[in-house]
Amino acid sequence: MDEKISRTIQGLTSWDELGQFKENAEFSGRMTAELQSALDWRAAQLGRILVAQKTGLDLSILSPAQEKIVEAVSRYVAIKTSHGSHASRTFDQLRKRGLIGAAESAVCRSSPTEGFKTLTDANEREISYEQIVVSYPQEFSSRATWFSRRALGLPNAWSTPPVDESSPTQTRTAALLQWLKAVAAKNDGVIPPFSNDDAAAAVGMNDMRTHGRVQGKLQTRIDYACYQVGLPPLGLAVTQPFQRAWTQEEQNWAFPTAAMQRAARLKVWSDADFDNLLRETKQLPGEVHPLWTAAIAGEEEKVKAWAFSFGFEDVALPRKVSSAGRNAPWSRDELILALDLYINHRASPPGKGSPEIVELSNILNSLGSVLGQRTGDSYRNDNGVYMKLMNFRRLDPQYTAEGKKGLTRGNKDEVRVWDEFASEPQRLAEVAQFIRNGIVEHKNDADLSGPDEPGIEEAEEGKVATRVHRYRERDRRLVEEAKAQALKKHGRLFCVACNFDFTNKYGTIGAGIIDVHHTKPVHTMEAGEKTKVSDLVLLCSNCHRVVHSKRKWLTLEQLRAGIGG
Repeated sequence: MDEKISRTIQGLTSWDELGQFKENAEFSGRMTAELQSALDWRAAQLGRILVAQKTGLDLSILSPAQEKIVEAVSRYVAIKTSHGSHASRTFDQLRKRGLIGAAESAVCRSSPTEGFKTLTDANEREISYEQIVVSYPQEFSSRATWFSRRALGLPNAWSTPPVDESSPTQTRTAALLQWLKAVAAKNDGVIPPFSNDDAAAAVGMNDMRTHGRVQGKLQTRIDYACYQVGLPPLGLAVTQPFQRAWTQEEQNWAFPTAAMQRAARLKVWSDADFDNLLRETKQLPGEVHPLWTAAIAGEEEKVKAWAFSFGFEDVALPRKVSSAGRNAPWSRDELILALDLYINHRASPPGKGSPEIVELSNILNSLGSVLGQRTGDSYRNDNGVYMKLMNFRRLDPQYTAEGKKGLTRGNKDEVRVWDEFASEPQRLAEVAQFIRNGIVEHKNDADLSGPDEPGIEEAEEGKVATRVHRYRERDRRLVEEAKAQALKKHGRLFCVACNFDFTNKYGTIGAGIIDVHHTKPVHTMEAGEKTKVSDLVLLCSNCHRVVHSKRKWLTLEQLRAGIGG
């Protein structure tokens, strides 16, 4: 396009000038696709300036969706102006609700927005609010996405829209999940006994004669979310479920309610479980009984597989189950080894029965024996190892970015190990190799199979690192040599952190008393590498206890800084 014409277009400062230029170009037969594009671009610029002036919004730093909203409003205003109309209501909504809020509010209605109709008529539906919501669903509610998809003629999962997040139904659902999350956290993840009256009171409904039906609907919504994400039904964690819950209806089989109830009561619920359920309920309509009916009619085998995944037994439910015969919870070491395998095959994890899964199963069984926690032939079998890798998928942003969820029945320990190691694959690999070396080195002795020491927090690198560390810093020969060198150099034994001297405090009965601390992280040592005296320092028992009191053990510098503070 001619540079002079380009400068002229950029110099147009009003809608009238823009319209007159376009009219002249069309009358003279000089209108081309390139010229039309330049005029549209200038119109968008004028619209953006007008949006900023009319709303007072800062348009300098915007998300992709916000940029598209500004473009949509600018184009809509340009079209309205060219028709001799105005967009004062649009500007008013932007002032009150902001860019995202205005679009969210506009699309959540029974009929498409005026802007949608206007832009569709102008063959510019791609910049409508509705298309923006569908293109950037992460910035909008599920409810807005539902309405937008309907306006665009796209299918929705449900025939009715998700409930409004500010509605009593969803706010009570969120409050109930938050209450259950809090009581589980206070009980090591296990939900203690509670009644439907307790649950209703927790969300402000104190009279079950009035609110019993409402409470039942809340539990049903949460139970449907549990089905969607593969968790046991929380509605069965109560001491006495609602009478009509899980009754046999159209299907020719009955729900194994005793097994489902046992699973809900004995599961170690994580914060992530409740967060996943909250996200899922935000996508559901207020009334989900029709969804259950449709699921049983349309995907009965899926519903049945979920229900029976928690067991088949129809027996009385004990509150506490003996740990005899049950496998110990996965240790940090085992999770590190499993995560290392997952990260090494992140794009395509090995399947059940694969050589990699079988090998890890064998390693974990050897580790269980070394740590003294292997309980039987079912310990860390192939299926359990494979499922643990699938648990990590729910935490992997590379996997969840595709809208997938992975297995959701994991626990908070997996989350912690993921957070500490997943972003540092080299460190993860070093620690995993250290654990494997430790299994071989200590396979035939009892160095690592004793009980955990009270007051000693397990190292980030796991139980093997913790016990090897403590074993090495108690090596009698090294301890005596470290003390001898300190006496030769300083003439006394004292804590290098706080300067405490047992002899000065207790006299001759305190002579020779001091702890020895291993300063070099044992997982960084090569296989077969021996501890040297230079790896050790002298600490009083109090300082030594403090060093090991946190999950990430303190360095000498951190310990001294704490004393100084």
